[in-house]
Amino acid sequence: MTIGAIRLPERCANVCFGGTRRNRLFMCASQSLYSVYVGVLGAGIA
Repeated sequence: MTIGAIRLPERCANVCFGGTRRNRLFMCASQSLYSVYVGVLGAGIA
């Protein structure tokens, strides 16, 4: 089951939520770093 997909021009290796509200998704690819604001909040530090 897939909730959603973000299409990139290259293969994504790692993802991480960041930003002041943890609503920015950072995606690290082989040659580039991409980021997008999303409508959800990432998990905080436990």
